[in-house]
Amino acid sequence: EFFFPLRKDYAYLPVVTGYIAKDPQGTITTLGRDGSDLTATIVGAAVQASEVQIWKDVSGVMTTDPRVVPAARPVKILTFEEAAELSTFGSKVVHPAAILPVWMVSVPISVLNSTAPEQPGTRILSELESADLRDGLVAAMSSQREITMIVIRSTRMLGQHGFLAHVFDVLHKFEVSVDVIATSEVTVSLTLDRGYKAVDLEGLKEELEKVAKVEVREGMGMLTLIANKKDKTTVLRQAFEVFEEMKVEVEMVSHGASNVNVTFVIQNKALLDCARRLHARFFEV
Repeated sequence: EFFFPLRKDYAYLPVVTGYIAKDPQGTITTLGRDGSDLTATIVGAAVQASEVQIWKDVSGVMTTDPRVVPAARPVKILTFEEAAELSTFGSKVVHPAAILPVWMVSVPISVLNSTAPEQPGTRILSELESADLRDGLVAAMSSQREITMIVIRSTRMLGQHGFLAHVFDVLHKFEVSVDVIATSEVTVSLTLDRGYKAVDLEGLKEELEKVAKVEVREGMGMLTLIANKKDKTTVLRQAFEVFEEMKVEVEMVSHGASNVNVTFVIQNKALLDCARRLHARFFEV
């Protein structure tokens, strides 16, 4: 209604204030973290822009957090799916909500450095073309500290239906968002996304213990590698070689649910060293 006519004809340069919005009742509010990025991608998608430029104080999306791995370097190109997975699992350069509007209409994003505008930054596209093929198996990686992992064990799962539905009903009741999940015949392991609201862990545990044995593991860390589906077997093998060399136990692996990511849950105390060793294996050879 407001922006679509600007696609074809306007005689002025629109300057739109980011971050500020209205709620459903019409009250002025803010969009929260990275709200200006979301404003830009909504406007860019509405006018079918040739691209949306997001200017930051870093030279694009990095291979990993440079505060964790000083050798991190900018990623030249990502797909929307890769960027969304990366930001969901720890990267803070582009918020996942800001990716969705342009992803839906295939408007590319360029993430650029305001203090070094001559640098190419990172381009985010719908799909990679043959000319965009990258060197290396892994496009980027991210890490998260202080993850909570819950292990639910019950023989009621064995050959029965409805148990997982009950578990998710309990999670819904406590308004818990799950990041990563893995299941076996009698066990469900999952990690909690505690970034958006406080979780009543004690209440959640008590409710789940009515039907299963429950173990809550605090102080876990999560490492996510962004890789092409066809390369995941090799990525898994090389990652486990690193973990074996470092004598690090992997508590949980998520592979196959996404086309572009492999996620490992390990102890928090090993996260920093593992991130550096994995970065060295995939990006510094």
